[in-house]
Amino acid sequence: MKNYSPNEMRNIVIAGHSTSGKTILSDAILFSQGVINRIGSIAEGTTISDYSKGEMEKQISISASSMHFENNGLKFNIIDTPGYMDFAGEVISSVHVSDIGILSISATAGVEIGTEFAWNYFKEGRLVPLVSINMLDKEHAQFDKIVEKAKERFSDRIFPIQFPVKEGPGIDSIIDLIENKMLVFDSKGKYTKEEIPAEYKDKAEELYQQMIEMIAESDDELLEKYFENGELTVQEMKDGLKNAIINKGFIPLMATASESNVVGVSRIFEVISAYYPSPEDMGKLDSGSSDEKGVTHKIIDNGSTSIFIYKTTNDSSVGDLSYFKVFAGVLKPGSELKNVATNKSERFGTIYTVNGKKRQEVSELHAGDIGVAVKLKDSHTNNTLSDIKDPILYKEIHFPEPVIRVAVMAKSKGDEEKIGAGLSQISEQDPTFHYEVDSELKQTLVSGLGEIHLQTSLTKIMDRFNIEIDQVEPKIPYRETIRKPAKGRYRHKKQSGGAGQFGEVELELQPNKRGEGVKFESKLVGQNVDRVFVPSIEKGVMQACVNGPLSGNKVIDVIASVVDGKQHPVDSKDIAFQIAGRGAFKRAFIEGNPVLLEPIYEVQITVPEDHMGDVMGDISSRRGKVKGMDSDGHFQIIIATVPLSNLYKYSNILRSITQGRAYYKRKFSNYEYVPKEVQDKIVENYEKEREEGNK
Repeated sequence: MKNYSPNEMRNIVIAGHSTSGKTILSDAILFSQGVINRIGSIAEGTTISDYSKGEMEKQISISASSMHFENNGLKFNIIDTPGYMDFAGEVISSVHVSDIGILSISATAGVEIGTEFAWNYFKEGRLVPLVSINMLDKEHAQFDKIVEKAKERFSDRIFPIQFPVKEGPGIDSIIDLIENKMLVFDSKGKYTKEEIPAEYKDKAEELYQQMIEMIAESDDELLEKYFENGELTVQEMKDGLKNAIINKGFIPLMATASESNVVGVSRIFEVISAYYPSPEDMGKLDSGSSDEKGVTHKIIDNGSTSIFIYKTTNDSSVGDLSYFKVFAGVLKPGSELKNVATNKSERFGTIYTVNGKKRQEVSELHAGDIGVAVKLKDSHTNNTLSDIKDPILYKEIHFPEPVIRVAVMAKSKGDEEKIGAGLSQISEQDPTFHYEVDSELKQTLVSGLGEIHLQTSLTKIMDRFNIEIDQVEPKIPYRETIRKPAKGRYRHKKQSGGAGQFGEVELELQPNKRGEGVKFESKLVGQNVDRVFVPSIEKGVMQACVNGPLSGNKVIDVIASVVDGKQHPVDSKDIAFQIAGRGAFKRAFIEGNPVLLEPIYEVQITVPEDHMGDVMGDISSRRGKVKGMDSDGHFQIIIATVPLSNLYKYSNILRSITQGRAYYKRKFSNYEYVPKEVQDKIVENYEKEREEGNK
C-alpha cells in the first residue's frame, strides 16, 4: 500500500438504526472495490465487520469495525458501527475520528430512533453527512416516502441526487442527476450509463432543476450567475456542489441496495471522492488541555507527530489493540511518543491497517490516517500520545452515562480476584462500562448502556478467565433518619473475672437539616462522665450510623448530643463507652419516629408520540412523577423522577413497551421519604435476614 497524504484520504463512519443494512453495506463496499470476492452473510457469521464470537451468536454488530480500500489515488477509511443503543459508545468514538458520516436508513422501516441518534452524533461531531436509503432490494421499499421523512426529521437541505428504477427485489438501476443518466449495475457492483427512459425524464428534469437551485442558493456569487443566465455550467454546478456539501448547505441522499444486487454502492464513493472533504479540508480540530480551555490544531503532515486513541480492544492471540488516528506528523514502527495523561512513553512496534479482523502491516501512517497498534503498555481509549518535546492534549470523547446497573458475584469461591481483574480490563477498554466495589452495599456493581451491553462485557470476562459470573439485583442504598426529638439511655456492664467494663450514656437526638449529615456534640454538665470519654461516645455513635437500627442502612441528618451518663472508677474505659454510645443511639433512634429515605433519579425519556400514553402509565406504576415535557423533532421528551428501586433493568422494559423506539438516560436527583407500606416491607425483610444470619 502506498503512503497517503492528508488530502488523499477520506475518513467515513457508517451509522444508523439496527437492521438498517450497515453491515451488509460495508461488505458490499469492499466487494465492489475488489477487496473481497463475495458479500458475507449475517446469519452465517461471514461478514467482514461482524467477526467476534458475540456478534456471530447474536447476529448484531457489537463493536465498531474498521475497514479500508484504495481507489483512484485515494485511501478510504470506513468504520461500520453498531445500531443498538447499548453500543452507542462505539458510534460516538468512531464519529470522533471521522470527517464524513453516511446515515443508513432502511428502505422499508424508514427513520427510526437509532437513525435520530446517529444523525445527532453526526451533528455533534460536525461531520459532513451523506444519506443512504439502503436495502432498496427488499419487499415494500418506499424510497420517495422516506426521502420526505428524512427532510422533515433532519434537514430541508437533504436532496435526492438519485432515485431508483423499480425499487424492490430485482432492482438494478438508478437515475443519477449529476451524471444525468440511468446507471445500470451488474452483479459485481459495476455500472454502465444509459439514457434516462422516457417515463422518468420529466421527474429527472424537475429534480435536476431543484438541485441546481439549491446548489446556487448556497453561494451568493453562484446565485447571481444563476439569476443572470438561468442555468449553471456543468463545472459551476460541480464546484458549487462541493462547496455546498462541505458547508452543509446541500446534503446528498443516495439510493443503495447491497444484498441481492450491489446497486449504487460504488457510486457513493465516486461522489465522496469528488465532493467530500479530506482530513486536510476539515481545517482546525479542537484539542483540549487539563484546564479544558482548549487550543486548536490543524491536520498537518509535517511537524511533530501526535495521535489519539479512540478505541481499545483485546485480541486473545496478540493482546490489546489500540485503534488510533494520526492527527499530525508521521507515525512509523519504532516511533516513541509520550502519553500526556500518564506521562509515560510508548514505543511503537508494528503498526497496521485493518479490514475487520484482518491486519495488514504498514511502514508508516500520515496525518489524517487511521491505524492499529499492538501491546501499548499504559495507553487506552481517550489517550493522546505526542512527541516528547512537543506535547499536546486532544479533547477527550464524551461518552454517555450508564442507564442500567446490576450486581455481580463469582459463581465459584476463589474467582473473585479474576472477576476484579476482568472488570478492570473491560472498563479500561470501554468507557461506557463502569464498575465499583460498594463497601456500603457489600456488592460489586457494574453498569452500562443496556442489558446486551452488560451481558456482552461479562461474557468477555468469563471467556477470558474461564469463570462463571452470576448477575443479581443490586441492593438499594436507602438512608435512615428521624422525624422528632428523642432520648435514649444505655448501660454497658461486663464482669468476667478480671478487669470489667462499665459505661452508661444518655443521648438526645433531634433531626438535622437535609444534607447536613450526622453531627455530634457534648452537653454534659457535672462530673458524671469524665470528658476524656466523650470521643469514645462519639466513636460509638458514628459506628451506629454506619448500619442504622431500622434497616441496616446508613443514618443521615441527625444531631446527637450526649447529655448524661455514669462511669466506674476502675472499669470505665474507651471500649465500654463506645458500646454504651452505640446502644444509647439505637434506643433513642427507635423512639424518634424513624423513617427510610430512598434515592430518587431524574429520568429523561425520548419516545415517539404514539407511545407516550404507555410510557407515562408505566412511570406512574413505578411511583414516578412526571415533571415536564419537551419535544425533539417527532419525538417527545418526558422528564420524570422515579425511585431507583423501580428502575432495575428499566431500559429493557422501555424498549419492550415501545417496540425498541424509546431511549432514556438518568441521573441522581435527591432522597425522599419511603412510603410507609414500602418501608414496613423493607424493615420486615431486614429483620428476617438478621434472624436467619443469627441462626
